[in-house]
Amino acid sequence: MKILISLSYYSPYISGLTLSVKRLAELLAGSGYTVTILTAKHDRTLPRREDINAVSVVRVPYLFRVSKGFVMPEFVYLAYKELHNTDAVVIALPQVEGFIIAFLAKMLGRKVVSLYICEVTLSGGIVAKVIESVLRICNKMALDLSDEIVTLTDDFAEHNATLKERSVSGIYPVMTPPEINNDEKKSLQNKLPIKKFYIGFLGRIAHEKGISYLLEAIPSLQKSLGDEFVIVLAGPRKTVGEGKYHAYISNLLERFPNLVFQLGELEDNQLGAFYSLLDVLVLPSTNNTEAFGMVQVEAMYCGTPVISTNLPGVRVPIKETGMGIIVKPGDSKVLAEAIVEVLHNKKKYVKSPDAIKKVFSLDKILKSYRQLLQKRG
Repeated sequence: MKILISLSYYSPYISGLTLSVKRLAELLAGSGYTVTILTAKHDRTLPRREDINAVSVVRVPYLFRVSKGFVMPEFVYLAYKELHNTDAVVIALPQVEGFIIAFLAKMLGRKVVSLYICEVTLSGGIVAKVIESVLRICNKMALDLSDEIVTLTDDFAEHNATLKERSVSGIYPVMTPPEINNDEKKSLQNKLPIKKFYIGFLGRIAHEKGISYLLEAIPSLQKSLGDEFVIVLAGPRKTVGEGKYHAYISNLLERFPNLVFQLGELEDNQLGAFYSLLDVLVLPSTNNTEAFGMVQVEAMYCGTPVISTNLPGVRVPIKETGMGIIVKPGDSKVLAEAIVEVLHNKKKYVKSPDAIKKVFSLDKILKSYRQLLQKRG
């Protein structure tokens, strides 16, 4: 069976949405499906076509950006061309172009599956709100044209205004235990300052990630931990469309130079080493642009407890495993209290890798997608 997957950004771009689709594409490709990705050529230096881990990637050039989106005159032509050689299309939403490819697919009699990964909440003035509204209208049009709708958790679907009146399948994202490379672990450890406690964050510097609340928790953490801790930030140092927020984070970093360490972007083979060095991973997300947080499960596989916020979907990994604490979004004081609790009682929050693997079973995920793709309308 030939599958076309459409999304705005693909590897080497790093985000939770991109990574979840990449892992799904590679799981399907490794299970006998022929998988093609249709995406924007977000970096002009990237090739228009290439194969990545048995997945064919077709990148559409853009004329200019609008916030985090693209104006791509060739999109319709390339989408129509690729649809002629496919059996079903999976549209990863949010994506402005999603309704276009859904319409073309219906014209050609192809099955349409929408994978509704998250909402988009843009910071800024009236222009940002207009863009956000247009994106939501486009997403709803794509959903209206879909034969099947998938999201990452039932929890997110039940609490999302766009999805709760629709028939939706909740299927967890593809998760695999990160390999802990001892050489990489030693290399990373040598870079870090010597502290008693290591508090980690992995992700983009983006408003919805809530990193500001983690940094603003530092004075409260000092009251309980002194200077025996360091917050280790890993991930891209620059994020598309987040200039003002990045400037605010830079100011916070300057206030606490000895209590925050920036590792920068990590390679896949470094992730397990990173998680295993931490005493706790923090995911302080603030809105429904974050709908799961795969870093939580990766950390859990490595024996690291997690603190995340009480958002639909985001709270699921901790609720399912008990491996951490769920806190109110946007409250630095409560966040600091939870961090201190986990640091002082870490064994209480650690579960076995087998217990984590049972919850996020690859066999169950693959079986669910097989049934969905082969289901007749």
